[in-house]
Amino acid sequence: MSGKEALIYGAGMSGMVAAINLARDGFRVVVREAEESYGGSRLYNPSTHVTPIDVEKTSRYIGIDVSPVFHEVIQCPAYYHDTRTMWPVYEVYGVERGDRPGSLDTLLYRECLDLGVEFEFSSPLRAEDVPRLAPGTIIACGLIPDAYRMVGVPYIMVYMWLSRGEIGFTDYAWLWFDECITEYGYLSAVNNYYFDLLFSYEKRVGEDALEKYKDFMVRNEGVEHDEWDYQVSAVPLARPDNYRLFRDGLIMCGTMSGAIDPFMGFGISGALVTGKVAAMAVSDPAAAQAEFDRFLAGFRRSFYIKEMWKRFVRPYVGRLERSVRMVGVERTNRLLGLTERDEPPFPLPFGTPGFGHANIYRE
Repeated sequence: MSGKEALIYGAGMSGMVAAINLARDGFRVVVREAEESYGGSRLYNPSTHVTPIDVEKTSRYIGIDVSPVFHEVIQCPAYYHDTRTMWPVYEVYGVERGDRPGSLDTLLYRECLDLGVEFEFSSPLRAEDVPRLAPGTIIACGLIPDAYRMVGVPYIMVYMWLSRGEIGFTDYAWLWFDECITEYGYLSAVNNYYFDLLFSYEKRVGEDALEKYKDFMVRNEGVEHDEWDYQVSAVPLARPDNYRLFRDGLIMCGTMSGAIDPFMGFGISGALVTGKVAAMAVSDPAAAQAEFDRFLAGFRRSFYIKEMWKRFVRPYVGRLERSVRMVGVERTNRLLGLTERDEPPFPLPFGTPGFGHANIYRE
């Protein structure tokens, strides 16, 4: 493509934020998407997510009011085996992904259509096409391993069991830590739709781990799902320097750029702001690089904190559980300030790209 034209691969949230901003700047924008509709991979979406984010500042920065689809989380317990503590929900929101009516992607897609953005569905990125892509092409292919390989982004594998569907509650989430996985079990519910994920980085999750998680859910939350799928994806957490806006003249956008928190895997905020940055990069690469660098300022720190967590804390969930019980659950929550909606009184280890208390970057 040439002149005031832009090509984007990926009709998820980051690709569509880029498309909206480019269309407003007078570009003819074409978005190619591997799926038959917008809203990310059907392997993982529809889905719901909980994320720390300053919705007002994010909306202002990307030039799109996304507040209608972000919902304040009421409560988020964190379990160490069966010991329940409370995680802070200050500036924590739930959001739905995919092509259902109340999703973030649907809000962005409607804005794209109003601006004349063109979509070519069932049009995946292909390895043979990559060398011929024009400089400035935006790549926003999310969690798909093949896309990472095509454009040379180092990645690690994510192995997961997931379940999703309608449920009788909303604006609620939980986390579950256990030795049978390297990461955590995680349910979130938004718009009375749930997404339940049990996952590990670089380690397959067996059916025995799933059965243990299902038993935990019934015992502690009274929740049970009939349908579970096993999926594999990729995240760019292979190295501490693995965040990059440009690769061989192509513009990386969303998760593929490294806009993800290495500690907890938060990616919603990063996808939104790097969508804006990717649009800027088409016309002003230097300014876009400066913006990208400030938003990703916490990546290295969060990566190394996660390495220490993985080696010296995460394998010993039993010790964490015993410590909490020895101090007392209620006293632990009070000491850490985890029972209030006020801003946590201690620094968070996250490096979530974007705006919010969980980002090392501050205005």
